Amino acid sequence: MGLRILNKQVVLKASDLAYFMQQLEGRLVNIRRLVALDIFLHGSRFILIEFGVGTPAIILVGLWLTLTGTSVILGIYFFLTGVNYLPLLIYAILIVKKHSAESEVKNGLAQNPHYVRKYSLQQLVIFIPLAIVAVALIQETQKSRKKQVSV
Repeated sequence: MGLRILNKQVVLKASDLAYFMQQLEGRLVNIRRLVALDIFLHGSRFILIEFGVGTPAIILVGLWLTLTGTSVILGIYFFLTGVNYLPLLIYAILIVKKHSAESEVKNGLAQNPHYVRKYSLQQLVIFIPLAIVAVALIQETQKSRKKQVSV
């Protein structure tokens, strides 16, 4: 790995970053698949209402707690947790529009009897501020790079 230190800054080459992302790929929860499984298990209407109402509600509560000074730390936590729901909401809308929830989880359900439990546990990542946002960005970046390479 070509890690260099220049002017007290750590510098990673693009190939190192690609290697790092490749190592993470199988270990990170697949955010889109997580949403597809929720839609498959609970129905699109319920999930769209949950994410569509819950996302702005959590963000607004976080802002209110922070701006009123009631509990700044809790407010920031709620706000950042609400921001975590934005990729979930976006994926839910995209999956429902394409009617693709079943097809996106079908292989996993058929191959792994613990599939639902695995994703249910990984869903707890939602409560780590900005984790879902970071993972979704990583996965979308990887997906776009794979498309560029295959074209």
